[in-house]
Amino acid sequence: MTYAMKRQSKRNSAWTRVTLVGMVVLLSAAAAGCSAPSSAQSGAKTVRVAKVSSGLVTGAKELDADIVSSTQVNIVSKLGGDVIEVLKKKGDSVNQGDVLFRLDSSTAARNRDKTKLTKDNLKAQIDKTSNDIVTNKAVLRNSIEKLTLQIADLEKAYNNARNDFDAGTVQKTQVEKAESALKAARLDLDTAQKQLANLESTDALAPLRIQMDSSDLALLDIESTLNDFEVKSPISGVLTDFSPEAGMTVPQGYTAGVVQQLDPIKVHADVTEAMLKQLSGKQEIPFTVQGSNDKLSGKIVYVADVMSLPSKTYVVELSAPNPQRKLKPGMRVKLQLGDGGGSQSVLSVPNAALVQEGDASYAFAVVDDHVEKRKLTLGASTENGREVTGGLKDGELVVISGQKDLQDKDQAVVSQ
Repeated sequence: MTYAMKRQSKRNSAWTRVTLVGMVVLLSAAAAGCSAPSSAQSGAKTVRVAKVSSGLVTGAKELDADIVSSTQVNIVSKLGGDVIEVLKKKGDSVNQGDVLFRLDSSTAARNRDKTKLTKDNLKAQIDKTSNDIVTNKAVLRNSIEKLTLQIADLEKAYNNARNDFDAGTVQKTQVEKAESALKAARLDLDTAQKQLANLESTDALAPLRIQMDSSDLALLDIESTLNDFEVKSPISGVLTDFSPEAGMTVPQGYTAGVVQQLDPIKVHADVTEAMLKQLSGKQEIPFTVQGSNDKLSGKIVYVADVMSLPSKTYVVELSAPNPQRKLKPGMRVKLQLGDGGGSQSVLSVPNAALVQEGDASYAFAVVDDHVEKRKLTLGASTENGREVTGGLKDGELVVISGQKDLQDKDQAVVSQ
């Protein structure tokens, strides 16, 4: 091979290498372009969905309902002070009037004792003054009687002195002396009569009796206040959120906890218009506790006249006896509404789509490329899930698999 031929061969090899490198770059760019959509969706979560559609409710109907307390009353301390004794604890059953805790009442007790001493002193004053009035009246009557007799004698003496003066047997000074004695006696009689009339026409004990009545009222107020140092249960039931502890200082109006009345217990349900028609004429509805076969019954005590627009349901409340307090607020029960009278088409959501959080039911609806967390209002069981009366519309897609890690507004890809 000549030198020229060798040189041409090297040039061809170099060109081949350049061409191969270019092809690799182009293929890499094409591959990157094809994989770009997958990268953009790397944050999306893959889910399986089902369509919300009509389902049939047939035969006997069951409806979920909630157990709530019949009455819930706050425990409020009318007074402030130091807690010296706590007699009950959270979760205890109590009767109306049971003492729950006590506040320090020593200051009020001292005020009561002082008021009692004041009252005793007033009583002693009234007794003494009453006796003094009786004595003074007797003294004045005696004085009036004596002065009356004395005046009669003085009038005689004065008349005799005037006769003797006219006869010239006595001096004028004696007449004047007798006249002065008579006038003084008459003045003394007039004063004694006025004093007696004043004693008999006025009540000298009135101011003391007013003070006595005021002391009685003060004692009643103090006794009532002393009763308030014992904080008692306003109703019979179970203590919830009960927080006082010995040694703590509480203000006036302090809310120590809540008493919930559990006997009777209340059953709360949201029913559709169709279900409400089934309740017409009924006074009681049987129900079962979820997870139990025990059959109970509650009396219908309230049926709403107006539909709740957001859920398109009516509130129905039952009152059920609960002497053993087995039914507790927060429990779920199933109302037995009886025969539905044939099949009925309702909007239905698959059971697999339901997400339970406490007492609320949710589902994730697929909207475009993301999901929305919807709170649902559920009705009776259907042939393919649960009746839904609020939160979803016919034809919407709901997640039935993969919702465990979903959050509201998450990106989602529907699995084919």
